Amino acid sequence: MAQNFEADGVTQTIRSRYGSGQAGPRLGLYEEETTQSSSLGLALDVDDGAVYRYSHFVAAVTPGKLSAVDISVAGFASIDGKFTNSAGAAKDDYGTDDDIIFLTDTGTFQSENDAKNVWAGGYLFVTDGPGEGFKYRIKSHPQPEVEPATAGTIKLVLQDKLGVATGSEASVAVIGNPYKNLTTATTTDNFVTGSTVRSMTAGSFGWAQTQGWANVLIDGEATIQLGGLAVLSDDDAGAAKVFGLASLNSQDDLVFTLSANPIIGSFGHVSADTEYGPVFLTLQG
Repeated sequence: MAQNFEADGVTQTIRSRYGSGQAGPRLGLYEEETTQSSSLGLALDVDDGAVYRYSHFVAAVTPGKLSAVDISVAGFASIDGKFTNSAGAAKDDYGTDDDIIFLTDTGTFQSENDAKNVWAGGYLFVTDGPGEGFKYRIKSHPQPEVEPATAGTIKLVLQDKLGVATGSEASVAVIGNPYKNLTTATTTDNFVTGSTVRSMTAGSFGWAQTQGWANVLIDGEATIQLGGLAVLSDDDAGAAKVFGLASLNSQDDLVFTLSANPIIGSFGHVSADTEYGPVFLTLQG
């Protein structure tokens, strides 16, 4: 159900996109909690177009900072030929009746580095070989090397059974839930998923804004103007800066727009360097 309340003389309507079995979010917009009470990624919609997502923060983040998935704990790039059985031996006959798989790689799966369910809610991508092009959501997993007690082995419980057969010749990668294990966005952790609305402590749950007007730290190395395209700063962690332009003097005198940084939205008006200002976020709605 929509929630209506008075604020500064304006009646606002807030609507949540309920998770499975939920009656709606219990946590206030400017609150945090240490025990999860809603589905990660649950959206809270305001009638002016602002959207907030229920998120988990693996590190402390201060207000008005762009937040991103900490990729060092939230996934791994493609690895080759790692489908095994629980004993770590190559397995080539995973089929469409299987929703539990084992992967073995001593350099990737280590009990001292990877916690239970750190990738739960994320996705397993088959990147090459049998079954390539398929992705599967990860329902849960125990701590690697604990269950089973095999060196470098992890047990993944998938949300669905495999769509096609696969095996030890396939390559796989994992990306975690985009609203889990968030930290301050930098050029290293630059999959930006939102902006904090309050201080978040490490290990806490709260709201990250993904769309609409947000108050964001400004890196004003160039003139910030109304409607200017905003990207993640490569100088100041968690800040927004203006999209860069560079000219290439060629026969046609072309102008190329160059930026390796994620586009996050548009600026509201002229803002001073190191201060906070309005940015209309256009991240995940």
